[in-house]
Amino acid sequence: MALLIGLPLDHPVVSARMAELYRMLAERGWIDGKNLQVSSKVSGASEADLARAAAEVVAGNPDIIIVGSSTETAAVLAKTRRIPVLFSTASDPVGSGFVRSLERPDGNATGFSNNDPAMSEKWVELLTEIAPATRRIGVVFNPHSTPAAGATYLARLQATTPAGGPVFETVHVTEPSGIDRQIAGFAGKGAGGGLVFLPDSFTFRNAAICAAAAARLALPAVYPFDAFTQQGGLMSYAGAREETSEMIASYVDLILRGADVAELPVQFSRSFELVINEKAAAALGLSLPASLRIRAQRILS
Repeated sequence: MALLIGLPLDHPVVSARMAELYRMLAERGWIDGKNLQVSSKVSGASEADLARAAAEVVAGNPDIIIVGSSTETAAVLAKTRRIPVLFSTASDPVGSGFVRSLERPDGNATGFSNNDPAMSEKWVELLTEIAPATRRIGVVFNPHSTPAAGATYLARLQATTPAGGPVFETVHVTEPSGIDRQIAGFAGKGAGGGLVFLPDSFTFRNAAICAAAAARLALPAVYPFDAFTQQGGLMSYAGAREETSEMIASYVDLILRGADVAELPVQFSRSFELVINEKAAAALGLSLPASLRIRAQRILS
């Protein structure tokens, strides 16, 4: 089994999730170094690095390839339509061409989707609840690595925001060195600004830079993964992390025992985690309303 992921292997988020996956695989009888051999590779920061890493993973001819995001899924599927591929996050697997349908993938890929575009309205709701003065929302993403170049999420945001609600502005970030500058450009256009980050492997890899930019510019922000709140971001709302590991472990077990990946449906989150960084809130001068404290699964201090 091979893993292709976007963050360094010693990153705390990666370490925690790898440990979780190994534990769940062991519960199903698959133990690394005994009856299972696992290799891991980082996808790198550039398109060339990603293509090279994907080619190397496929060349190893593993029984299963687990990938971390839509970007890595696309890179691996460009190299193989034979080896089973399990994606751990893919926001639009049909639109991205990974599967024919959610119920019956009919190819060599399936997996988990924990950030459906419908969640975008929840992100806006949470942002305006913790920061009621928000009137302008910068939607931050890299159009080259976000599924459908962000169009699905933007359309949903525009369609579900009531009249008189916040207005949206896209904030495109394509290089780590430009993240702070682009967010500062949005902040400089007026008061009442806040940020919503779309699911995006680029911003995920640069979560610390994104969170630091939002904090420096005093912009409340909501993120699609808890990796951001763990690195200083204000708030995240996403499918439960353990649920993702559980599904991946279950599908690995099924495939290794002979199941056809083409017949394994794409799974969606059944539970969601609201994570709030109380220290980040205090730095922004925001108090946590009781309604958010009650609903939060974790409050980081």
